[in-house]
Amino acid sequence: MSEAVRRLAKGRADGIFTRRELLDTEGKRMCIETGTSGATPMQTVSRELQQLRDAGVIEFVDNRGTYRLIA
Repeated sequence: MSEAVRRLAKGRADGIFTRRELLDTEGKRMCIETGTSGATPMQTVSRELQQLRDAGVIEFVDNRGTYRLIA
């Protein structure tokens, strides 16, 4: 997941992205890389984003699914 976030945020000067953008641009690739499609992809992505936040890789920008890559 962190590689998908880095790929998405890489081309943006401010590193800001939304959960929806992540799913739209990286969703299929993430499923292929993990070998699963998952029964609840939105919850899985939300959980993974929270773990990246807790690890100091991203930060919440707002309460509407917007994040910033910081590490």
